[in-house]
Amino acid sequence: MGEIADEWSRFEAVYRDSYHAVVRYLRRRLAPDLVDDAASEVFTIAWERWSTRRGAALPWLYGIARRVAANARRSQGRADRLAGRLRDEEDAHGGEPGADAEVLERMGAARVLERLPERDREVLMLVSWDGLPPYEAAHALGCSKAAFTVRLHRARRRLERELAREIPAVAGHGSVAERTAT
Repeated sequence: MGEIADEWSRFEAVYRDSYHAVVRYLRRRLAPDLVDDAASEVFTIAWERWSTRRGAALPWLYGIARRVAANARRSQGRADRLAGRLRDEEDAHGGEPGADAEVLERMGAARVLERLPERDREVLMLVSWDGLPPYEAAHALGCSKAAFTVRLHRARRRLERELAREIPAVAGHGSVAERTAT
């Protein structure tokens, strides 16, 4: 009985230390109305698998969150397709596009990231937005540090190409890495 209480205490400490980071991670990947449920699911799964964890807690939790977010996006995608069909029917009967379409159009960065493969977006977000060093990001993705650094390098190059297409003035002024190194 005491061993379970000790494990629960350790889990609670990790929960307190990691909750906000996991929620921020999920906010960048999910619609706002899905974040709370996804965070609850992440920590439920974490507790169920607590005895199998390896390494630092946060990358391990990000690995769980990545899978939970993927499942939530698939579910949301099905709901969005249904809503799209309903909107198409409404548009056919004289409806107007909503403000959300205008906001999304103005979000150039989101458009550029959206053109990247999911795998590239995930690699870039783990390092740039979540602030994980490559060895922890690799752990979150379940790959080696070497494989992760190759993925990161390739994702950055693809991002540069997409940015150059989006903002032609950026092309010819060196890579993003060269411009930000000074």
